[in-house]
Amino acid sequence: MKIVFYGAGNMASAIFTGMIHKGIVDAKNIYITSKSNRVAAMAFKESLGLNVSYNDKELCEDADYIVLASKPQNFTDVAERIKAHLSKKTKLISIMAGIRIDTVLEVFGTANPVARIMPNTNAMVQHSVNGIAFSDNFEDKDELIHLMASFGKNVVVEEDGMDNITAATGSGPAFLYYIYEQYANSLIELGFSEEDAQALTRELVIGTGKTLLERDESFEQLRKDITSKAGTTEAGLDTLSEFKLQEMIFKTLGSARDRSKKLSEQ
Repeated sequence: MKIVFYGAGNMASAIFTGMIHKGIVDAKNIYITSKSNRVAAMAFKESLGLNVSYNDKELCEDADYIVLASKPQNFTDVAERIKAHLSKKTKLISIMAGIRIDTVLEVFGTANPVARIMPNTNAMVQHSVNGIAFSDNFEDKDELIHLMASFGKNVVVEEDGMDNITAATGSGPAFLYYIYEQYANSLIELGFSEEDAQALTRELVIGTGKTLLERDESFEQLRKDITSKAGTTEAGLDTLSEFKLQEMIFKTLGSARDRSKKLSEQ
């Protein structure tokens, strides 16, 4: 199997790093090209053992999958460079924000199957959540689903559902990092050193995550298990409720979803 990545940014690198670390694809069968970041491409070659090339014909030849991971504004240029070199068996996989399947089909002007996927950067540690939508002519969907399962959990949706996936899970890690960042900053305001605040917050997040892996109870039940009546935890939770945390999160997701929709319309 030959997989080619046009682009080596955060999302693309998370995917191919996850695939290699999981052992689902041999590094020698992965090719990357990134004219805008050749230094990073060579660093991945040295650290992971994959291939780097800037010969479009060589890259496209016998490729099973071509992952379109360039910036959306560069998509048309990439398509013009490679469409003449595509073989009929090649499947096009887009991870470009806001680029719809019908746009990919129109720009390439070929009969190649297209899938639009939205993973997140947790793919690097095999814990991504991956949204997948397929073109009507995409056969052997199970193979791609299996590949993507190597670095996370999959949710197959109609393409209209990709905006919600983008907001909820594509952007999700950044939203959570921001919450952790503010938690650490608040610890500093309480009097902890910056070093201790960072260490305590990290360990709190890691420990809570491991608890979620080992326990199947709902978030609500897990919260109630450690919330004593009239205790310190309840006092803090009451303050979160007063500031309408759930409403803030909903508005955050809505803003990200709406931006995804606008990008698709451009």
